[in-house]
Amino acid sequence: MTTLSAQPDPAAEGGQADMSLQTEEARATVQEIRAENAALKEAEQVAEAQAEVVVEQAQQLTEAVEEVLEELKEAKSATGHE
Repeated sequence: MTTLSAQPDPAAEGGQADMSLQTEEARATVQEIRAENAALKEAEQVAEAQAEVVVEQAQQLTEAVEEVLEELKEAKSATGHE
């Protein structure tokens, strides 16, 4: 009588190894994506802060130009040149 011993199927083992490698690759990819997302979020926050500064500077420049124009108008009317 012959007995069959339970021997692991080499193909099944290879499949598990492939699955393990794929899982590790997937985890690595997820980590990379998370790192990239964090970097993008930080860059977005920096860009927002810079945009706010630019808007503030533009408003200050507008006010300064309006003041200069008003002074020029006053100076022109004071000298009688209209």
